[in-house]
Amino acid sequence: MPIGDVLPRPQPEATIAQEFDIAKWVFLLIEHRWWIIGVTVLTTFLALIYSFLVTPIYQATTTVYVQTYSRAPIGNQNMVGAGSWTEELKFYNSQEAVIKSRAVMEEVVERLNLQNHKAFKGTKDPAGVLVGYVKVDQIKESALFNISVRAPYKDDVALWANTIAEVYRDQNLKNAMEYVNRANAIILEKINEMQVQYAKLQQTYSGQIAASQSYFPENQKQIIDEKIRTLESRINDVRLRENEARAVISQIQNVLARGGDPLTVSEVATNSAIQSLDAQLVIAEKELNQLLAKLKPKHPDVLKKQAEIESLHQKIRAQAQIILDSYKNQLNGYIQEEMGLNEDIKRAKSEGVSFVESSSRSTSLEKNLESIKNYMDLLYSKMQELNISAGLLSNNIRILNPATTPYAPILPNRKFNILFGFFLGLFISLGGIATIQVFDTRIKSTEDVEQGLGLNLLTMVPAIGSESQRASVEAYQTLRTALIYASQNKQQNVILITSAGPKEGKSTIAINLGSVLAAGGDRVLVMDCDLRRPTMHRKFKPEAAVKGLTHYMADKEAKLEDFIVPVGVNLWIMYSGPIPPNPPELFSMKRFKELIAKVKHDFDWVVIDSPPALSLTDAQILATYSDLVLLVAKHKSTHRPMLQRTIVTLERLKAQLAGVVMNYVDTTSSYYYDYYYSNSYYYTTGTSPKKLNWLFGIDLSRFQNLSLKIKKRKHRDRELY
Repeated sequence: MPIGDVLPRPQPEATIAQEFDIAKWVFLLIEHRWWIIGVTVLTTFLALIYSFLVTPIYQATTTVYVQTYSRAPIGNQNMVGAGSWTEELKFYNSQEAVIKSRAVMEEVVERLNLQNHKAFKGTKDPAGVLVGYVKVDQIKESALFNISVRAPYKDDVALWANTIAEVYRDQNLKNAMEYVNRANAIILEKINEMQVQYAKLQQTYSGQIAASQSYFPENQKQIIDEKIRTLESRINDVRLRENEARAVISQIQNVLARGGDPLTVSEVATNSAIQSLDAQLVIAEKELNQLLAKLKPKHPDVLKKQAEIESLHQKIRAQAQIILDSYKNQLNGYIQEEMGLNEDIKRAKSEGVSFVESSSRSTSLEKNLESIKNYMDLLYSKMQELNISAGLLSNNIRILNPATTPYAPILPNRKFNILFGFFLGLFISLGGIATIQVFDTRIKSTEDVEQGLGLNLLTMVPAIGSESQRASVEAYQTLRTALIYASQNKQQNVILITSAGPKEGKSTIAINLGSVLAAGGDRVLVMDCDLRRPTMHRKFKPEAAVKGLTHYMADKEAKLEDFIVPVGVNLWIMYSGPIPPNPPELFSMKRFKELIAKVKHDFDWVVIDSPPALSLTDAQILATYSDLVLLVAKHKSTHRPMLQRTIVTLERLKAQLAGVVMNYVDTTSSYYYDYYYSNSYYYTTGTSPKKLNWLFGIDLSRFQNLSLKIKKRKHRDRELY
């Protein structure tokens, strides 16, 4: 039966929701208390030293009131301020830049002679240095501005702040006066230009009236328009008759050209001469028909009548040609008449254009003269308003609260710095602990094994010490119980003990496990198969004559009983013997396989100590002969990726992994109490967990018991899942 059917493996962390273990983290913080205290004290001390060594900074603040609508000297336009909400917002947003402008700073430097002050000596730009000391803040939803100066000069900052406000106020009034004077000069210059232009236009208008010497009635435009309309009506009639004549000429020409009957044209058929010839033609044709009824077609009378009819036809065509010539003459007359009318229309339109041009020039000159006169009147009015406003001009900036000499520095804020250093130390120390816990891949807790590797944690063996002796015995007894359960009542009794790396306590685990199994009355054989760095002989110090595994493998006639040494009740050891040159070759021999089969039959338990399984093939070969494999991991030393690669290697060989034994566990570590020893510790050692009386008198057993309850609940939920 596979091990998984007896000891169900815990599910890996990818399929189990992680829970935040408060008790574990509290105990972890207590465990690293000296690191937290040290870092926090250090950062707090550094903040304290900084607060007392840094140069104190003093601040003085002047409050000014800025009005945007104090005066409107030119219509509705403000010299200082704005007339709409958008302009007012722009105005207030720009005042900080105005106050900190170079013009203001240079005036302050000049008034106070700051270039000789110790703060500005040796600087090429005192105004630029002064700007670095100045801060301007607008009080929210108001027209008030705070002008603050921060500098390490207690007796000077108030003077500097007040002087900046005064220069800002004075320059604002100065700018307003300059605006008035500049506007007044521009208006006066414009008035002079308008006067010269008005005189020139007046002279031009008079000269044009005198030069034209023409008279135009008031209704001259209507007369010209009526004349043009009459001519256009006549030319339309002429064009209509011209088109009719062209149509008749075209019809007659077409009939004559194809030899047709001219009588089909209505204008020819209605002609009196044509009608007379047509009547004679009808009579002649009637007489011809009567002759043909009596005479033959060649009879002289018939031929004569036919000649008469042909003559009538010729006369009709000749008369049609005369009518055609008549219409052509009419057409030429219409064309000549149309040309004459067009000339009359051109002359009439030219007369109208001449009238309009002359009238427009006069009207334009009159309007220009009137416009210039009105503009000059407006400029005179604005100049008067400017003169009145200049006399009533006042400043829209007032100093409400002048700055006073500060009593204490604003920086450094010692309370804030000390608190900041304290919390910074806590953050660094706690963050460091959390970072290490997150990125540390060493095996430290039950979760690292069961959720990280997907294997059972069979036991946690404490590090060797006087206080941990009883806990160690309890750990090995727990391991013995787990192996009995996993071995299906000792049917799988060959146990391989290996690890991912060296010096993780495999030999110690093998010897102690063998002792615990033997104490239960079972026959136990411990085999030292670590042919790389054997340690069993150093622990038991056998006699020099005692032979080991390599001696047995070299002597085919040897008996097994001669190579097994009793070291206790029901406990035997088979030492390694001399180190061979190629251990994997020895383990691959048929004789070794027969040896394993024999000891499996003769003993209740066979515990095999082997080299690390990750870097050497010895343990991998031994795993194929073993029923169960125990992986030993050193607490806070073995890295999880190494164990994972070891597990993958063994599973490829279809080795039965019973679980992991965590060795050299620090009993004072918070991770130790993640396991079930937190409760058994008191009963096995007879001592209670330590109390940290200096840390609020906390009893650590509270956290241990709480952690145990949480672990039990998580294991129960996992089994149900």
